[in-house]
Amino acid sequence: MPRFKINSETTRQYNRFRAAGTELIVRHIPPAAGDSSDAITHFQARGNDLFDYTLRDVNDSDMVGITIRKEVNLQDKAMGISFRRRDQLSDEVI
Repeated sequence: MPRFKINSETTRQYNRFRAAGTELIVRHIPPAAGDSSDAITHFQARGNDLFDYTLRDVNDSDMVGITIRKEVNLQDKAMGISFRRRDQLSDEVI
């Protein structure tokens, strides 16, 4: 069962940098009724699934940056990981 839903996927070309960027807007699916996992465990499991999906076609030398923000209150600060090479990312970093 998928743990997230992709609402949109947009790819843009950055000619100045000879690069392409992809933005995914996703919604995490809430835990099923009777799921006894706490909020942190739930978020980590969904996050790991999402990162595995988004990084599936990324080469080790590609630059990756991740930003997470809430849709409900855009006044809240976003959190993220600054751009780094794909081979420098691991589950522990994320």
